[in-house]
Amino acid sequence: KERSRLHLETIADMIADRGSILSVCFQSAVHGQRLARFNLIDPLTEIGNRRGFEIDIAREIDRARREQRPLSLLLLDIDQYADLLRFHGTTTAEYVVRKLAQRIASIQRSTDHLARISEAGMAVLLPASGAALAEDIADRMRLDVEDFQVDDGRGAVMHATLSIGVATWDPARYPARDLPRLAQQLESAAAAALRRARERSGNTVVVARLGPLLI
Repeated sequence: KERSRLHLETIADMIADRGSILSVCFQSAVHGQRLARFNLIDPLTEIGNRRGFEIDIAREIDRARREQRPLSLLLLDIDQYADLLRFHGTTTAEYVVRKLAQRIASIQRSTDHLARISEAGMAVLLPASGAALAEDIADRMRLDVEDFQVDDGRGAVMHATLSIGVATWDPARYPARDLPRLAQQLESAAAAALRRARERSGNTVVVARLGPLLI
């Protein structure tokens, strides 16, 4: 009986030890996942950051190629952000960025990916969206932000507008093998369209046309 009791106690101790080890491993895994997630999140706006965007665009380009469905990219800049920063200061300027990011996140589709990729710039990935749909989404986004009132918390209301550049890749029309290079070209085309939108005094949408020479 004494041997049986000791044997049972030994087994119980082993189970307890393994349970503790599993608990520590689980907590470490959860902590690691949280750290990985935080590394992909912009702390100011709590949307994706540049690193998160690069992961998202690589994944969505690969998916678009497999499913043979178009993928569109919107690049957004807050108009006159330098003036906002100069006349109202960093705290107010960052507050406007955060509120606009929240607004855009609230109106985007559940399949879209939003990220902050520069001080006053954001990117939106639109899976399964051709050029016409992407332009329509971009223009509705522009109009929504134009009408959006940003309450600074002290009784003042601020307005902001967006310049938006749009680029679309259709794998059915323009097959591509070098997907990392395609990601760069897609962003470059959208950035060129964004520059043209800003040259038109902002608050406008410009669409880039990707042809076979760019793929």
